[in-house]
Amino acid sequence: MPANTVVNVYNMLIGPEHKVTRGSIGISFQSNISSAVSRMYGSGVIVSTVSKGGPAEKAGLQPGDVIESIDGRKIKDGDDMVNDIAARRPGSTVKLGYLRDGKPASTTVSIGDRAKIFADLNGNGQDDSQEAQSSDVSADKLGLTVSALPNNVATKLGIKGGVIVSALKPGSFADEIGLGRGQIIVEINRKPVTDMASFQAAIKSLKSGDDVVFLVRTPNSPTGGNNYVGGTLP
Repeated sequence: MPANTVVNVYNMLIGPEHKVTRGSIGISFQSNISSAVSRMYGSGVIVSTVSKGGPAEKAGLQPGDVIESIDGRKIKDGDDMVNDIAARRPGSTVKLGYLRDGKPASTTVSIGDRAKIFADLNGNGQDDSQEAQSSDVSADKLGLTVSALPNNVATKLGIKGGVIVSALKPGSFADEIGLGRGQIIVEINRKPVTDMASFQAAIKSLKSGDDVVFLVRTPNSPTGGNNYVGGTLP
């Protein structure tokens, strides 16, 4: 354990509250990003969810932003970012450099109390999504079958639309990159997927050797947040 971390923990334990407080900015992110996702969105930490009313939301961060630096220091990965933010005192501020739609930007974020932020976040779970009406479409290039997302489900999830993965061919491209049944595809290679027609249009031009990156929602996950799944089409 780094010496500065030991000192910070000791100081908190002997302080007025006699407890360890860890910093947070109120986001979740996806680990183990594939090289295809990095090429499509940029290297860094891709924000999956932003806690409602939390420090990151107040600073203007959004799902899909790619955090690259903290106070001018290039971050290596999600663990590096968490270790840095967690060691900071709630109430202090940090400057984050990030990409949005490939364009660099920066914002100053206040550090919050991790325990309080994620207690609020975990208390806002979503109801189970309703079953989608069957309207399967074959995608031979990808090896998956999808169904249209009903409007009432899209409204409940706060999204404009999408398609639900209803079946996967074992050993197919979609299966190998980790797409799962029940996930909702809302974007392919930065192109919005709001219905069956936009899904078909997004995959129509794909060819062998192309990077393919899906932005998906997983309603039954703890946060119901965004995840990026991708690979290179064989």
